[in-house]
Amino acid sequence: MCFFFGLLDRPLHLAAADVNVGLLVIFAISSMGVYGIVLAGWSSNSKYSLLGALRSSAQMISYEISYGLSFAAVIMLAGSLSLHTIVDHQAGYWFSVIPKWFIFVQPLGFFIFLTAGVAETNRAPFDFPEAEQELVAGYHTEYSSMSFALFFLAEYVNMVTVSAVATDLFLGGWHGPFLPAWLGWIWFLVKVFAILFFYIWMRWTLPRYRYDQLMSFGWKWLLPAAVINLVVTAFVVAYFGW
Repeated sequence: MCFFFGLLDRPLHLAAADVNVGLLVIFAISSMGVYGIVLAGWSSNSKYSLLGALRSSAQMISYEISYGLSFAAVIMLAGSLSLHTIVDHQAGYWFSVIPKWFIFVQPLGFFIFLTAGVAETNRAPFDFPEAEQELVAGYHTEYSSMSFALFFLAEYVNMVTVSAVATDLFLGGWHGPFLPAWLGWIWFLVKVFAILFFYIWMRWTLPRYRYDQLMSFGWKWLLPAAVINLVVTAFVVAYFGW
């Protein structure tokens, strides 16, 4: 995504750096979030906080596997770990009408990614680490003031990150109709806000599952679906030469 100005002889890219393994970097950094929650709950010397921290560690580790497998299917289609390259593979249209977004060839992968992303960010209906009705407030029960604000700030920043990555991987990133290329950032923000709206919609629509239902869904349904999706994608890429 870039702007073109009359005073510049080269495009100005709206990115800090185009890392060729950017997707792997994002996955590695986001997977470290569980350490902060576990340490916060353990150091509070509160049974509610400790239970919330243990729930969070089990939940995030369980859903990270499906999360990563949904990444792998997109990597196979794009042939790269670079987010810029993945987005560029989604430029253009099929039959001059349908955008070449990966959500149309990976609907199951998008569902797996979004479900695991909601679980990773501890949002309803997977907000078991907090669970006010059961654990008072979970891992941040004993925290207040700026400490409490930082926990919630990190949670909402994680929501924005998941939404932005989902936009790049499945929704074509900054590519979209009706706007010139240099206004692609508008499409990117619209797609991110749409996923954030879906987050809020789920929170006010769906009740919280039981904890055994959470773990059962993650291991018995989501993980096998992610493996099947990856195997089918690998077959299509190898046999048809995607």
